[in-house]
Amino acid sequence: MSYFYSVRGWLEASPSDFPKIVSTITALRERWQSHDKERLYMKGWCWSDEPINWTRYLFYGADVTEEGLTLLCDTIHEIALLKVEISGYFHARGEDGENIIIYKVDNDVLTEERVSARGSA
Repeated sequence: MSYFYSVRGWLEASPSDFPKIVSTITALRERWQSHDKERLYMKGWCWSDEPINWTRYLFYGADVTEEGLTLLCDTIHEIALLKVEISGYFHARGEDGENIIIYKVDNDVLTEERVSARGSA
């Protein structure tokens, strides 16, 4: 039986870099089109087509297995290769509430912190 994480979070980008990031996510969606699980998980990315003030946001939300967490990190790494100075935050909570993973993105660098509901792991 699979263990699922509820993942939600966002990336922040400048308006000038936003189209490059959307293009990258769109290309990744195409790359995974023939893989059922990855195609499903890539649908978790969404964004507004119209800017609201000076920062553009790309959101992610989905219930995923460990493979989905890997895909999320791989996607963020692909975006970071664009050197567009992204930042963001993602929170993944295990289905039993015990396992929590916090992903932070700062200046294109992704860090991961695993936490237990009882304290740091």
